[in-house]
Amino acid sequence: MCYGQDDRARFVPPHEVVWLTDSEGNDGSYLALQREPLKSFERGQFVALPAWGLHPLQSPLIKSSYHQAAKMGWRSWAITPPEALIEPDSLGHYNADLGYYQPDENALQPYRNLLFKRLDAIYDKVSEQPGFTVWIVEGISGALWLDWIKQNAAAAPDAVILIDAYIPQLRLNELLSTEIAKLPFPVLDIKTASANRWVTTQWPMHKTMSNKFQQLSYRPRVLLSQVPEATHELHSVIKGWLKFQGF
Repeated sequence: MCYGQDDRARFVPPHEVVWLTDSEGNDGSYLALQREPLKSFERGQFVALPAWGLHPLQSPLIKSSYHQAAKMGWRSWAITPPEALIEPDSLGHYNADLGYYQPDENALQPYRNLLFKRLDAIYDKVSEQPGFTVWIVEGISGALWLDWIKQNAAAAPDAVILIDAYIPQLRLNELLSTEIAKLPFPVLDIKTASANRWVTTQWPMHKTMSNKFQQLSYRPRVLLSQVPEATHELHSVIKGWLKFQGF
């Protein structure tokens, strides 16, 4: 998917721009977006993280969710993930004796470090606000977000929405199912009609492992339509799920 070539998708409304500073006190600053809730009562904080390398307004489903959340009464946030290219071949090495690619867990660490600085920075902003906190995370960014939560229990939200979460390495992608199953908060796990093979191959195991670990608040959903119709379908699914969860 290459939505970045659409110049309109690159337009950032100036009144929504929030610059985040590095929580470690370095000179780094990160672009985020914020929309005020459009209801008299603020439900809480809705934080969107698009697929790796995409601006929030370049991802149709993230862009739509970011806008719709504000209309439902959420203070809506969106953060831009790093642009560093992740090469799948760098995440493992071929073991001739075993006949398959073994993962190199350390290969992901530089990308985690880049993303975690941004997540820490937006968490500092979001944690100051009232109400529930719900995240919506997409693709590789979503998979690495799980690692951030695992290392930062205090940052755990009230719920998360996953969209086509995956890691482009066979074994690491398999382990993702267990990570999702062990989350201590409600999970809405979305597979889109345009999901890649990493997602479609492993996605059924998310439910299997959630049953094994008795993740009672796990809900898998498949979007049947393509963009742009999928944005309306996703909104309906999210709205119903949030209501069911009491948010």
